[in-house]
Amino acid sequence: MIYYLLYYGVESFKFGQKDFEELLAQARDRNEGLGITGKLIYCEGTFIQILEGEQRHVKEVYQSIENDPRLIASKIVAEGLVEQRYFKDWSMDFDEVPLATINELERCEHPDVSAYVANAPAVKLLKLLSAK
Repeated sequence: MIYYLLYYGVESFKFGQKDFEELLAQARDRNEGLGITGKLIYCEGTFIQILEGEQRHVKEVYQSIENDPRLIASKIVAEGLVEQRYFKDWSMDFDEVPLATINELERCEHPDVSAYVANAPAVKLLKLLSAK
């Protein structure tokens, strides 16, 4: 069984290209060493991420995320055990997703991403993470 943790977080400042590159390099290096896979998406100041691996390692990584000054808030949406990884080939896959894409997937108009993630059930966020 694989432990997963799905959360969202809000940036503390507007990320630029260099900030994304630095964040992803750090995450990929750390995750590879801990056997963690997952995906991170960014939409208008909000990160949605799934981490998967050994429970103690995933929780350790999430603890460091909670303490990261690049985020002003984070919230766990879902966590638990699954039979297999969703993102087995990625130490950290990444996509930037516009709100228009979320609205298209949901077939409705969300005024902003924070309203969407605050009310979206975990299965909808997993669907968004899986969309290409």
